[in-house]
Amino acid sequence: MEGYGASPEDLTIAHRDSSAHLETPLAATWAQREADQASSLAPGATLAHGAGDRLRPEEPDEFRSCFERDRDRILHSNAFRRLAGKTQVFVFPEDHMRTRLTHALEVAQVAVGIARPLGLNVALVEAIALGHDCGHGPGGHASEEALDPYLASGFDHATWGADVSLASLNLCAETLDGIRNHSWSRPAPATPEGEVVSWAVIPR
Repeated sequence: MEGYGASPEDLTIAHRDSSAHLETPLAATWAQREADQASSLAPGATLAHGAGDRLRPEEPDEFRSCFERDRDRILHSNAFRRLAGKTQVFVFPEDHMRTRLTHALEVAQVAVGIARPLGLNVALVEAIALGHDCGHGPGGHASEEALDPYLASGFDHATWGADVSLASLNLCAETLDGIRNHSWSRPAPATPEGEVVSWAVIPR
């Protein structure tokens, strides 16, 4: 592979024969997209505003909504990557192992498939779905029973994920609410996007 040369003229460009191009290559800023959001989403859908409602205030990103930033933070987080080592269900040894990571990806796909035609905020749905199991222990729900005695309020993977495993990411209140309340044993989520994820989580 070729890379940078001694001067900008020596820069190697991939696919010199590419015919793909944009008439207007300048990307729209989030402020421009935000102005159009209310009319593009269904009434009652959750709108993104600025940097979002976060525990620690932040400056807005120029090109991503607050929920797009949440989705990206979760996707690249250690808590999400660790789901690869946690089983969802035990299957026949010669079959593919079902992990919490594959489950989270499947939930995100199902939830987005529901949310998009309903006109809901897809970025918020993705963030909640990808993060919904980040508080799980190993070995499925049996780990909750095993960890219960060690916490005064008992161990619940949903609240643990929102309040402990993902706390360092400084996620938006709507994202945390959806993660915290995706389980049917918890109160209903505060947003329709959170409700969609709670239905998409149903084991298939």
